[in-house]
Amino acid sequence: MNATQLKRCYATLQLGVGKADGRLTLTDNILHFEALNKQLSLGCYAIKLNNISHVEKCSGKASGLIPITTSGIKITTKENYHLEFILAEPDEWLNCLQAAH
Repeated sequence: MNATQLKRCYATLQLGVGKADGRLTLTDNILHFEALNKQLSLGCYAIKLNNISHVEKCSGKASGLIPITTSGIKITTKENYHLEFILAEPDEWLNCLQAAH
């Protein structure tokens, strides 16, 4: 079964002080992130949209502490796992994700 791609962009995954640049893709049933640098092991994430419990704006942080941009979104799963992405047009992504789940 092929998924319909709804939105795609380059994004930075923010895991505390760790960051990974990659591609963020929204399909009709999955949010997928794939890091460009495979050697850092910061991963590939595929989150089913029906497993997302909350989406909100967040800030991008230097060293995981100091806010440096407001161009971020925070995704919380039903298991209370959090992923933060720094990306262009966070409001558009927020609207798409809220509508999709």
